[in-house]
Amino acid sequence: MKTVIRLDKVSKSYTLGEKKITALKEFSFEVKSGEFVAVMGRSGSGKSTFLKIAGTLEKPDTGAVFLNGIQINGLSQKKICKIRQKKIGFIFQQYQLLPEYTIWDNVCMPLYIAHTVPDKAYIRQLLEKVGLWDRNGDYPDQLSGGEQQRVAIARAMAAKPGVILADEPTGNLDYQTGQEIMKLICASRELYRQTIVMVTHDMDSANYADRIVYMEDGALR
Repeated sequence: MKTVIRLDKVSKSYTLGEKKITALKEFSFEVKSGEFVAVMGRSGSGKSTFLKIAGTLEKPDTGAVFLNGIQINGLSQKKICKIRQKKIGFIFQQYQLLPEYTIWDNVCMPLYIAHTVPDKAYIRQLLEKVGLWDRNGDYPDQLSGGEQQRVAIARAMAAKPGVILADEPTGNLDYQTGQEIMKLICASRELYRQTIVMVTHDMDSANYADRIVYMEDGALR
């Protein structure tokens, strides 16, 4: 089974005022194709930084990041953006839907940004899978939190990415809605054969994964 994501001795620090905060310390990690990995740890353990670097949203200070065998952090920003648009889908805790756009347009947004014409039949299929086809003309503020997260999941899959990165996808949801979201993520994984890395504090959600890893002080525990 091939390695899809690999971080090799990655370190990342931030400056907060006069204080230097080390988020990752020579962090090495691999995710295989088709694997579902849950990453757990206390706040400040480096989970979100790991996810951002794995998803090419941030660059490491030192170390190497590989996606499908290609070293990402040596490429130009333009090439990195193209790879991210084609290969990675993101599910954020805060949904990050655009309030001025309909549900349909929010789901299609990654394609619009990439100047790609949406496959209307496929987008409809996604919205049907998340149970929101009949709401496709509505706006985010007309939906519940669980419904908005389902839109975010459909958006993450709109470009048919091989990798889904999820940051606390059930963090703002009640237990029942959170379980529905996790079942939907797992069903979509099976349907589209995706590799999933999910950061979570919730053991109930983590138990859906094939593998659970723990982070502490910027390293694997």
